[in-house]
Amino acid sequence: MNNLLCKTILAATVVVGLTGTANAGPIFLTGHDPDFHTQPGLGFGDTLLATVLGYVTGGTYNDSNPSTKKFLWVENKAMPVQGGHVRGVNSLDDVGATAANFDWVDAAGFATANLSDYSAIAIASSFGGMLTRAELDGLIGRKLDIEAFINSGGGLFASSECYPCGANLMAGATAPDLFGFLPVVVSSIGANPPFSVTTFGASLGLTNADVNDPTHNSFGLVGGLNVVDTDAAGNATTLAGNVRVGDGGFTPVPEPTSIVLLGLGLAGLAASRYKSRA
Repeated sequence: MNNLLCKTILAATVVVGLTGTANAGPIFLTGHDPDFHTQPGLGFGDTLLATVLGYVTGGTYNDSNPSTKKFLWVENKAMPVQGGHVRGVNSLDDVGATAANFDWVDAAGFATANLSDYSAIAIASSFGGMLTRAELDGLIGRKLDIEAFINSGGGLFASSECYPCGANLMAGATAPDLFGFLPVVVSSIGANPPFSVTTFGASLGLTNADVNDPTHNSFGLVGGLNVVDTDAAGNATTLAGNVRVGDGGFTPVPEPTSIVLLGLGLAGLAASRYKSRA
């Protein structure tokens, strides 16, 4: 075989073999609170919650294989459920996730959790669900660990966080640092319904009907993520992407399918050149 062809196919193989999901993780941030709306009689968040969990776990959130990594659900355990809230963890069985698929931790449990044991971290909403200031501050305290987790391929889902609408859970001497566990600043602002999915959101299987429920925040900055849906003011209400964290921001990384196609394209180009020379 021509030496040029050999070298180019080898380069294509390296691209496919080394790039993958390693050194990047799937992130899904939403101003919606599917952990609340999925529960019977409260709305229609099933599709959104299933989509979110599937995205950040690589489709394994309800896997019956005992060797599959669990995901980690972060939500308060001790505080009595406040008015207008539910235990978001109770929504998980409505999308097929059983106790064998996840571990539920509060602030104390998250402080000692070995993140490498999990496929993804999933964080309840602070309005709708029962994410309290203690869990939020605990997540912020392990910000660097979360960054390393994402960069090793782990997923992260964070549901709505708002203040002062969640003041009963987010109380403290200072205003809470919403989404402060992220390695970049993602601003949280009031949402303006109705909501519309983007082309990217539709590619995940979502429709406008899946996102038009009472919603608590949108995002003023997108941090390099894809916009999944927007509010009436054009602000991003859900963000997602396969990214690497570093240098104060998110760096998008091609999805595995795109990488494979790139590698095959390089190999095809090399083969075409070889034939034309022959």
